[in-house]
Amino acid sequence: MDRGAHIGKYAIVGELGKGGMGVVYKGHDPVIRRDVALKVIRKRDLDPQDAENALERFKREAQAAGNLAHPNIVAIYEYGEDDENAFIAMECVVGRSLRDHLVAGYRPELKVFPEILVQILEGLEFSHSRGVIHRDIKPGNILISEMGVAKISDFGIARLEASHLTLLGEVLGTPYYMAPEQFDGHPADERSDVYSAAVIVYEVLAGRRPFEGQGAALMKKVLEIDPPLPSALEPRLSKEIDRVLLKALAKRPEQRFRSARQFLEALIAAFDNEPLPASMTDTGELETTAPSIEETPSGTKRLKPGSLSALRRAIGAAPAATAAAPAPAAAPAPAPAQAPARAAGARRPRLLFVDDEERVTNALRVVFRDTYDVITASGGEQALEIARTQPLHVVVSDQRMPGMLGVELLREVKALRPNAVRMLLTGYSDLAAIVGSVNEGEVFRFVSKPWNQDDLQSTIAEAVTIAIALEASPPPRAAVRSSEDVVVLVLDDAAVARATREMAGDLCRVVHAPTLDDALHALAVNEVAVLICDLESQRVDITVLLKLLKQEHPATLVIVTTSRSDSEMIISLINEARIFRFINKPVNLTLLQSHVVAALERYYSFKQTPQLVGTQRARPSAAVRESTVGRSILDRLRSITTRIAAPFRG
Repeated sequence: MDRGAHIGKYAIVGELGKGGMGVVYKGHDPVIRRDVALKVIRKRDLDPQDAENALERFKREAQAAGNLAHPNIVAIYEYGEDDENAFIAMECVVGRSLRDHLVAGYRPELKVFPEILVQILEGLEFSHSRGVIHRDIKPGNILISEMGVAKISDFGIARLEASHLTLLGEVLGTPYYMAPEQFDGHPADERSDVYSAAVIVYEVLAGRRPFEGQGAALMKKVLEIDPPLPSALEPRLSKEIDRVLLKALAKRPEQRFRSARQFLEALIAAFDNEPLPASMTDTGELETTAPSIEETPSGTKRLKPGSLSALRRAIGAAPAATAAAPAPAAAPAPAPAQAPARAAGARRPRLLFVDDEERVTNALRVVFRDTYDVITASGGEQALEIARTQPLHVVVSDQRMPGMLGVELLREVKALRPNAVRMLLTGYSDLAAIVGSVNEGEVFRFVSKPWNQDDLQSTIAEAVTIAIALEASPPPRAAVRSSEDVVVLVLDDAAVARATREMAGDLCRVVHAPTLDDALHALAVNEVAVLICDLESQRVDITVLLKLLKQEHPATLVIVTTSRSDSEMIISLINEARIFRFINKPVNLTLLQSHVVAALERYYSFKQTPQLVGTQRARPSAAVRESTVGRSILDRLRSITTRIAAPFRG
């Protein structure tokens, strides 16, 4: 199909690839102004005897995936049909398939369980929770975006629980990844997808598939022969990993894990050399106790295995009573808009600007060289070499560069130079990049090209002030500990509140605030460490609260949840509300647990070193403070400022 042609309302931009059931084009939606992937079947190319079944399966793909709104599943926008074509319009994922990555030699470091595999199993668990069995999970159907996000695609042979289109004896799937019962023509269920996912996990961790071969020889191995131990192929894998993968690859479905969630939790436990729990109920669920924090061999902290299981059960549980109790939260010092003063003889603050366009780095050098020590780099690898060998105060990186994206660079810089303040500079509003800049790089500001020179100078000065304060502070020693005084406040629906409460256990209290008034009251009577806030939960503009909260009480960490795809709004919250983390709805529970734990850790570091709180303060905005909603919220926040700041007085 030629460029410029149309299918439905979509303009054809180019061809992305060909599959078993048609061609996939890159299209453009002129109304919403976004690119889409268009999977198209030309009816005249179908075998007349199979045309009806083929079109029914194609429509079933849209029906199966169309109701699966999850960050690790490719979104379906529309199904359409005319005299010549049937098509599905879906999310256009910029990246490559997991198969492409594996063929190119991708192997994870194996220090921790690979995040890509976590995401695949999270997406699969969500699909199963909505009654959709994929039945063709394989690396070619896993797309990896440029941001490193895994997305399950191609539900073309999926089975809906209410559907009877798949007949007994119908064999559909890809042989290397098919479960034994699929070879036998028996119905597939969640455990069949778990088997297919286990083949992928085995391949990623061990470097090859559990069974190789063709035709009858391959089928015989899948049906009758045990796979080689993964640790025999990759010595860095433990015997616990062997046990988990062999269970997931069991010939009989009833001997496998019952769910993708249970498989995921067992894998994470095995990676930390913990034995597969012996206490399993007849339904295959793990018995769990109250969740608590543990440190992994890599030095990171997370909830102990089993907490995610408890967290998921809480989503569907009956409401629990919300607690209330006294305490405080907030603190000092607005950041200046001028370059910070230096003592005589002190070295100048050092800035690193990274952009593959030399004219950009030259322009930035000219603007800042009289005040700061300016270094430039043309790409990520060069910038990382500088970060390894030289102290840095501020790193400003372009997003879209050859070889390494800005978000990836800032994530690495965060590990190498945690006190360096990080900023993302870009000429376009890529939502995935913006979200990644918050969740992975913890950027201080998102600066759009072309920039306003006065604003950029002011922002750099503020960033340098923060970096100097961080440099002068003692290294954080605080860890999350159980406390009845500290509160996580949830301004979101009851399900998220229940999940958070179940996850938190005895680490802190969780208070649910259904309304803005309830949230302001909770802030007045509790020491709120973390605010989880749904941007669509209130009739008023809730972003006003978030911006004012970080101006008046900067110690409170804000985790935003939303179903909106509004990049400008997220940029505003980064720059004016210093949001700590961002989660797309429906809430990914793995992200929720990790973000809450990270926020509590950060809050305790503020209590230990109160002077760090000032580094979190958002820049005041007259427009926000003088709005009708802003004035009302500000009056109530100010009435509790003195008491709330008490825990952070040095």
